[in-house]
Amino acid sequence: MDIKNKVIESQKQIIDSLAECELQICHLYQKFAARFPEMKNQWLGLAAAEQTHHNLLKTMHSILKKGNLFYNLGKFSDEAIQLMIVLIRDSLKKADLPDFKSVEAIAIGLQIESSIMDSHFYDVVSSDAPEFKIIAERLSADTQKHVELIRNHFMQNSK
Repeated sequence: MDIKNKVIESQKQIIDSLAECELQICHLYQKFAARFPEMKNQWLGLAAAEQTHHNLLKTMHSILKKGNLFYNLGKFSDEAIQLMIVLIRDSLKKADLPDFKSVEAIAIGLQIESSIMDSHFYDVVSSDAPEFKIIAERLSADTQKHVELIRNHFMQNSK
C-alpha cells in the first residue's frame, strides 16, 4: 500500500470514529426523549440532527475515494473521539438510573455539544474537495445551534 492510500485509510478511520460518535449522541438524545416526555420534541429534534451528522460524515468516504485528502486531520485525535464515546456510553447508563433528572440530561447534552465545539474540528480540518467545506460548515453551524438550544430553551423549560 502506498503512502497516499495509507493516509486515506487513516482518515477513513477518523471519519468513522466521528460518525460513530454522532450516532451514539443520537441514541443518547433518543433516550432522553423517552425519559423526559415534557422535552421529547426537543430531544428528538436533536437526535434527528445527530443522525444527519452521522450520514454526512459517512458521505465523506466518497470524497476520499475520489482521491481527495483532508488536511490538518492529525490535530484531532482518535483518542479524543474515543473518550467522547465513553462519556456518551456512560451517560446512556446514567439515564437508566431511577433518580436521573432532566437537569442532568441537559448538563450532559451541553457538555457533549460544547466539547465538540471546543475541539474546533470542523474549523481546523480542510480539504482539497469543495464538498468538504459545505459539510464542515453545516456540521459546525448545527453544533453551535445545539449548544444555544440546550442553553436557552432547555434551561428555561427545566425550571
